[in-house]
Amino acid sequence: MARRWMIILLIAVLGSAALAQEAPDNEFQFNLSGYADNFWVFIFYPNLSLTKRLDDKTAITGRYLVDAITSASMKSRFEVDGVTSATNTRNGGGDNSPDELRHEMGLGITRILAGRTIAVNGLYSTEHDYTSSTVTAQITQPLARNNTVVQLGLVRSWDEVFPQTRDWRRNKDVRTYSAGLTQTLTPDLIVQLNGSYSDMDGHLSDNYQVVTVLRPDRALFVEPVHPGRRIRRAAGMRSNWRLGPRSALQVGYRYYWDTWDIGSHTVSTAYRRYLNTLNLLELTARHYRQDRAFFFQDTYAAVEPLMTVDSKLDRHFSTEVEARFVLNGGPGQWRYLPWLDDERVQLTTSFAVYHRRTDTPDWHSRRRDLIAYLVNFGIRYRW
Repeated sequence: MARRWMIILLIAVLGSAALAQEAPDNEFQFNLSGYADNFWVFIFYPNLSLTKRLDDKTAITGRYLVDAITSASMKSRFEVDGVTSATNTRNGGGDNSPDELRHEMGLGITRILAGRTIAVNGLYSTEHDYTSSTVTAQITQPLARNNTVVQLGLVRSWDEVFPQTRDWRRNKDVRTYSAGLTQTLTPDLIVQLNGSYSDMDGHLSDNYQVVTVLRPDRALFVEPVHPGRRIRRAAGMRSNWRLGPRSALQVGYRYYWDTWDIGSHTVSTAYRRYLNTLNLLELTARHYRQDRAFFFQDTYAAVEPLMTVDSKLDRHFSTEVEARFVLNGGPGQWRYLPWLDDERVQLTTSFAVYHRRTDTPDWHSRRRDLIAYLVNFGIRYRW
């Protein structure tokens, strides 16, 4: 019995290392998520997916997501004037559609072939000033009676940027390679090692951020200018211990470094406990700390070849805590919701609080501390 709980927990914790040698079940998933922070950014994003098993070895999945973003910085207008700016736009130098509405569609196929799982997905995302096309591929190979699992992944994306406040169109290309190794060491311990390498080139800055150049006579507003290429690398590990028949503890560490001189450390922990045979409670915490990009400055006194005000490139640390509850349907689960008597139904709810503190204030809100709240409600139905 204890080993059965261990297998369930390990699959939940390290779900990317799929142990099953059958195609995914027929299922429908719907998630309703929201985000709000003290920078006056609000995001609402429902998404749904449908998986259909064609046979024991093949399944296809379709996905659709829409998110609506409202941001105070996107509504602000600046008379941008600089060597790379374009103030005389068709829209008069201001964005007539500052609130983003993004649509994302995806289609994928999973195939069990010669004992390994091969998954290929395509995604297309579009909004009023940005389009993105992405292809992903992943191979999962179990070895040693599923005690060892090897994963290889590839992500290739092509983006096009055409902000309404500018007269130009630019591209961004991303190539990401990843590898992972999951090893069962004892009946109570499993470890996963993973790494990734990403090569990005093209337009790598935010279109709506504005750099302020403080000259002696006046303030000059110009576009940010980032390097045209960025190589990102990451390596990490996760371990999962069975604490008891129904609980497990996961601890992880990740180190990241790139060609913009940013290095970061991430430490995470998660506690999972089955409250009974069907309901799961999960508590997670993550702490992140990073260095500053080599071209980030607190202030700019002159127009320079590289400039940025992106808080994500400043020196900062962040902490996130989350509580998640998973309710699996079954007989007698909820007297007021009789449809939860169906064991094919699963409900998920989560709430998270995120805090980030940067060395310098945000370029628009003038705050060093970002506090965000994230909520999610999901339903999954298998047949």
